[in-house]
Amino acid sequence: MSLRTGLRDKQVVDGSILFTVLLCAAIVAMGGALSQFEIIPHPEDGFIYEWQLAEQTAWGQLTAWLGFALHQLLIWATIAYAQRRYSKRDYTEKLRPVNIWALAINFVFIVLHYLQTLFFYDAIAQDLPSWTAQFAVALMLIVILGMENQRRGLFFGKKVPFRKAFTDALRKYHGYFFSFAVIYTFWFHPMVPTLGHLVGFAHVVLVMAQGSLMFMRAHLNKHWMLLLEILVLPHAFQVAINQGGDLWPMFFFGFAAIFLVTQMHGLRLKPWARRAFYGSFTLVALYVYVFLRQPWQANEILRIPLIEYAVLFVMYLVYWIGAQVGSRFGRLRSM
Repeated sequence: MSLRTGLRDKQVVDGSILFTVLLCAAIVAMGGALSQFEIIPHPEDGFIYEWQLAEQTAWGQLTAWLGFALHQLLIWATIAYAQRRYSKRDYTEKLRPVNIWALAINFVFIVLHYLQTLFFYDAIAQDLPSWTAQFAVALMLIVILGMENQRRGLFFGKKVPFRKAFTDALRKYHGYFFSFAVIYTFWFHPMVPTLGHLVGFAHVVLVMAQGSLMFMRAHLNKHWMLLLEILVLPHAFQVAINQGGDLWPMFFFGFAAIFLVTQMHGLRLKPWARRAFYGSFTLVALYVYVFLRQPWQANEILRIPLIEYAVLFVMYLVYWIGAQVGSRFGRLRSM
């Protein structure tokens, strides 16, 4: 029996989750071997990435950048092939050769990055600021909000009347950007066994698996897609805890608020279930901002949602202006 007929997308999803758990266990097991490397002292500035060598090495940078570049280009090639070969009518439950190629490419480079960390430690973070990896993933989540507007709405189930051409463009090109966001983030960090890194690696590896299931029904499964969206919450929360200070409420309540305002409305929950989520959020927020923090600090809840929704509307505004300019130039040329 061939792989095309023997494996289905649901089996690959289950296998990807199992593989991710095993990868996290392998990263923990490697932790002791990484103690041989001397990394920079813990910085006072929480936005300085501390998991990098005190003195970078040529082999460390070469292997990290080469791994990132090859990984990215090969995955982009599978996306381009799939888009030329298949259409919206071609979604299936069975793996095609292009899905197997994408899964194999991701598997090989995940193993290579594991070995690269073991022998050289450094990733591409030596050459780039830490906010770039955070921005890439944040922008990916914002694009998802725009793509899913037609299905679940943007504000409490209400759809924003974006032009169909805008949403279609997001859907057509999202694979290229999403793969860049997760592969860039994946190669930005060494595979160190902190809880924040483990949740982050689990997130990006699962998104890689989702991308590998292009033109398959699991790629559109709303529960699987929501899991990949909300994994940012525990990751951001844990990273904020690690950085110290009082940033964790902004990330925890901010991403939880986006779930309540937008993401959960794609699940068709019963009214009582939605009320339970709203009530739980309200009770936890009251406890934190009455007993642990000051009431005026509750503005933290709004920061991340306002940024994400604002960026999405800015993206649409840029598209709209571009469409208007293109239309006027088109009319001038036809005169």
